[in-house]
Amino acid sequence: MVDTEKETSAPMRVENRVRAILIDSDNRLVLIRREKPGVPAYYVAPGGGVETTDASFHAALRREMSEELGGTVKIYKLVYISESMRGSDLRVRQLYYVCRLLDFNLANRNGPEFLDPSRGKYIVERVALLPTALEKLRILSDDLKLFLIINAFQLFSLPEIQP
Repeated sequence: MVDTEKETSAPMRVENRVRAILIDSDNRLVLIRREKPGVPAYYVAPGGGVETTDASFHAALRREMSEELGGTVKIYKLVYISESMRGSDLRVRQLYYVCRLLDFNLANRNGPEFLDPSRGKYIVERVALLPTALEKLRILSDDLKLFLIINAFQLFSLPEIQP
């Protein structure tokens, strides 16, 4: 028996997000410590969603660094991509770029997350770029944490990948 009914499902949507594996002038990793009521503190790489007004992934990353850090960065290269599903029709793709922090001023932060106290705290921290130091942190996601631990001493020499 041949099934002649076509399967109907919503098309897969993709949400691109850009993140910085951000290294300061002292070769420390710059992370955002997130604190939310009722949730254990955790760390994320600075960055966020690509908006329709962003001309490119690099433009989105520069905008995010300005919003979250009040800072500027030098973008070196894309070194890691992770993907996860949210629901049955949304694929979230995180693109991680190795970057050097050129300057920042937290007084100039201006992202929407800072206007809503219910979203918790966004605390900028610099940590030693050493596997032993990274192992102790609750970095989201686990795959990023493992990538950082494995590649801590070679981030700038990793090959560039294509999105």
